[in-house]
Amino acid sequence: MSTTLFRMAQSTLQYHRSNIFILPFFSTTANKKPEQWLKALDIKTLPVRSFSFQFDRSSGPGGQKVNKSSTKCTMTIYGFSKCPWIPQEVRDQLMAKNLRYWARSKDCIVIQSDQTRSRETNKELCLDKFVKEIKDVCWFAGPVSAQDKEKWEGVRRKTKEFRLLDKKFQSDKKQLRRKQNFL
Repeated sequence: MSTTLFRMAQSTLQYHRSNIFILPFFSTTANKKPEQWLKALDIKTLPVRSFSFQFDRSSGPGGQKVNKSSTKCTMTIYGFSKCPWIPQEVRDQLMAKNLRYWARSKDCIVIQSDQTRSRETNKELCLDKFVKEIKDVCWFAGPVSAQDKEKWEGVRRKTKEFRLLDKKFQSDKKQLRRKQNFL
């Protein structure tokens, strides 16, 4: 790691409640167009170092093993509104549409999974939930064809003509109500 990058990383160390220092993830993926970033988004492309994983005892049936092993995975992303690896347009949409896992007061995303009795599988399920939720919530308009533009221009033109005809009709109706001066 170069000295400058190391100093920059050192100055931006994040401190969390668990007294663990976490080095933020520096990525160039947020520099892509949001549409391309969203299309390429996959569990394998996520910067796992920027997530915080915690494993706790899971609930439900399972007997003695459930009481002894910590398999429930809780994935947390701290400082979501300033997350550098997610494009700003995507973050804005996620926050505006109230992302299901976003804790607004703490500015973090919290996702839990205890579907299986395996830590790794639950971790992958958390990442999968995150990717699926982003893809479900975010939407970007595609390119508009010339034919569609012509169609909507025609709709606008007809609407304008109808509005002007309606105004003319209302104006004529009001003129007929006026007093007529016959000499």
